[in-house]
Amino acid sequence: MTALRIGVVGAGQISGAYLSTLRRLSNVEVVAVCDLDEARAAAAATAAPGARPLPVADLLTADDVDLVLNLTIPAAHAEVACAAIAAGKHVYGEKPLAVT
Repeated sequence: MTALRIGVVGAGQISGAYLSTLRRLSNVEVVAVCDLDEARAAAAATAAPGARPLPVADLLTADDVDLVLNLTIPAAHAEVACAAIAAGKHVYGEKPLAVT
């Protein structure tokens, strides 16, 4: 079975819980992490072996990202989700799709 390749957008507090859980699953692979704070993205990427920190635009165009895990703040959920869908990616977002 081919693993679902995930790109994480948002490396805040909750990302640690997701990265820890996803690392233990054999059918998914975190391949990229991005955040407005590049250093935070780089630090979070170390929690997912093989993942690389990327800017959002590069994550959205990456051929090895199947699904975008949207862990941004609620005010950015819709923008990130719509951009990912427009780029042909699947999207998983926790909490509201949008604030309005």
